[in-house]
Amino acid sequence: MNERDVLDWWRGRELESESIGISAGETGLAAFGLLAPREQGAVELQAFVHPDARGRGLGSFLLDWAEDVSRRRASRNLRTVIFPGDETALPLVAARGFRLVRHSYRMVVDLAEPPAEPHWPEGFSLSTMLLGEEPILYEVIEEAFAAEWGRPSRSFEEWQRAVFSRESFDAALCYLVREDGRAVAAEHCARRFGMGWIGSIGVLAPWRRRGLGEALLLHGFGELYRRGERRIGLGVDAANPTGATRLYERVGMRVAWQADTYEKAL
Repeated sequence: MNERDVLDWWRGRELESESIGISAGETGLAAFGLLAPREQGAVELQAFVHPDARGRGLGSFLLDWAEDVSRRRASRNLRTVIFPGDETALPLVAARGFRLVRHSYRMVVDLAEPPAEPHWPEGFSLSTMLLGEEPILYEVIEEAFAAEWGRPSRSFEEWQRAVFSRESFDAALCYLVREDGRAVAAEHCARRFGMGWIGSIGVLAPWRRRGLGEALLLHGFGELYRRGERRIGLGVDAANPTGATRLYERVGMRVAWQADTYEKAL
C-alpha cells in the first residue's frame, strides 16, 4: 500500500469526527484509529500501532476511544479486525468481551499469460461504463450487495466521494452487463495496492447462476493484464452467501491472507 492508496482509503471519510492519531517523539505517528460505519447500527474500528510504539497501552487507548465514541452515538455493536496469530491484539480484545464473528479473505491470482477469454451467455451484452452512467453502476452494485454482511448501504453522494473521486478511479475499468437494455451486472476495477484490483463485482439476484460473474471477472482480468498487471486481487467475505469464494477459486484465485472480525455488544 502506498500513499495514494491510503489517501483513497480515507477519501469520503469524516476524519475530524471518525479518526484519531497519536504522536510520540521521533516515532511520529505512533498509532491511528478510524471508525467505519457498518450495517444496522454497527461500527468497525480499524486500528494500527507502530511497531516501535507497542507495549505502551496505545491499543487499549484506541479501544477505549472507539467504545466511548460508539456509545455516545448509540451504536449497538463495535467491531474490530485482527490478523490471525496477532498475539498482542487477541488477548486484548478477548479481555474486553469481543467475540469472533467473521472471517474475510484477500484473494489473488498471478497471471503468467493472458487469462482465458470470457464466455457470455446468449442475450447479454457487455459495455464499458460511459460518462453519466455512474448512477447505473452504483445502483447495480448496491442492489447486488444489499444482503452482504457488514456492508452499509451508501447513497450515491457517498459513492461519489468514496469511489468515483478516488485518484485510482478509472471509468475505463468499469463495466456494465445488460439484458434487453437493463443493467443486471456490474464491475469496477482499478490499479491499487501494487496490483490490479477488483473493487466490486456484482450480479443481481434473478440473473445469478448463469455464468455472468465468471465472464465479468475474466474480462476484468484481461483488461488489467493488458495494462501490465500480472497480479490481481480482491477482498471477499469468507461466508459470502452467493458462493463468491468458489467462483474466485474456479478462475485460479487463492487466499493470500485472512482477517478476522471480532464484535462486542454495547
